[in-house]
Amino acid sequence: MAWEEIESGVYRAGLGGSEKIYHRVSGLFAHLKKEHYRVHCACSLEFGAGFQGRDPAAALKEAWKTLRTELPTLGVIADGSNHKIYRVLDAQAEQDWLDRTFFLEPPGKTSNEVIAREPSDFPTLHFLPSSSEVVFLCSHWRIDALGTNWVLDRLLTLLATPATANPVPPTIDAISPALEDAYGAPDPWTPEQEEYARFHIQRFRENSFPNDRLRYKGDAQTPPGNPVRATIIFTRESTAALIAACKSHDITVTTATMAALGQAVFALADLDGREKCDYTFATSINVRPKLQPPYDTRAHATQTYVAGTGCRVRRGANLIESAQALRQHFKAMYDDDRILQSLRAIYRFNSDATPVNQKKGPAVNGALPKPETQAPPPPPSNITISSLGIIDEYVTGEYGKGADGKPVVRVREYNFGIEMMTRQMVTYVGTFQGRLQLAVSYNDGYYDEDVPKDVLIRVKEALAQGLGLELEAS
Repeated sequence: MAWEEIESGVYRAGLGGSEKIYHRVSGLFAHLKKEHYRVHCACSLEFGAGFQGRDPAAALKEAWKTLRTELPTLGVIADGSNHKIYRVLDAQAEQDWLDRTFFLEPPGKTSNEVIAREPSDFPTLHFLPSSSEVVFLCSHWRIDALGTNWVLDRLLTLLATPATANPVPPTIDAISPALEDAYGAPDPWTPEQEEYARFHIQRFRENSFPNDRLRYKGDAQTPPGNPVRATIIFTRESTAALIAACKSHDITVTTATMAALGQAVFALADLDGREKCDYTFATSINVRPKLQPPYDTRAHATQTYVAGTGCRVRRGANLIESAQALRQHFKAMYDDDRILQSLRAIYRFNSDATPVNQKKGPAVNGALPKPETQAPPPPPSNITISSLGIIDEYVTGEYGKGADGKPVVRVREYNFGIEMMTRQMVTYVGTFQGRLQLAVSYNDGYYDEDVPKDVLIRVKEALAQGLGLELEAS
């Protein structure tokens, strides 16, 4: 979308396809002052001898301010449900942005409390001095998981080594475009692309709409509580053994974990005596390597550059068979450029089916509205999964080097998640510092903490059994 200058230094453009869909989804619970699908990442830090004499809060605030000059898309805000606005900052406007986006949290504040805070127009950064934690919050319409990791990696680099700052010219040209523009999808689309878009959407729905349901607290009218997260982290020895076993079967840790989650879902469904069916889920594929330069680089971290795909784990297949099938599926989807070529049509059709600011805050399942004479289906309460990959490739974890040869800043713990306001859960799988992390984002209004913990234990046990391993996790 082209930017239009509506007043001096202020520009307006239409939201891109995925921006519009994610923005609509994020606002479904705005009447409760809650945001669905907001991304968060919390890192606890260690400051080395090379940081002595500097105030962490002041240094972090300055690094965040500098990052805004390197990634100006951090200053883009939504204007209604269809447009976005960017303001070129002068000195006063820059200070106003900083005041609205950087927060030094009081003693005793926890990262979970920060994550549950009310929505903001801008991405925000929070520092908890009592725990040395940094928490980044950002709407999903403006960023994805990989971009979040790049943002934090650059922020911590600037924190440790401020002299590496590399601001870009304060012009609209540096704003990251929507995915269809970054890829160069044809506009207008062709009849063939429209036909493929309809086929892709139908296939996606067949392989992603939930056919599994978890028991939840309350009923269809129960409002959401707070977004929370349950996590298990495998030992380095168990992670190494798991990686080696996956390689021996020509599968990945990601697809093995996805298959293991399917086994966990089957077991939970069988306990309730429900219909025996396949496990289906939606997930995302990183398409940044397919984008036109420079949009495939860290300079454009603040955008959502992923494509969705629906996946299926066949009931009756063992873990290795399921993981191999998933790996083949991901390769076929990644190699199929028709998806990116047809993005404009895909987004248009999906956007038309996405509700806008409905007062009762329905669960989001992407389904088309049902006739009023038909009883509404129960809210989806399934669990899905996405991959963070090898997190160290994006968040190096060690920044700068002091006179003692040790890092100036080091990431001690890393936690990524998404804020869920529905009865659905999202699992994230990734490795950081040689340890596999599995985390479930969920809402405590619908589940007690024993439910996601049970899911994680079942996934661990399915991995161990399916690959013939003994796995340990904390």
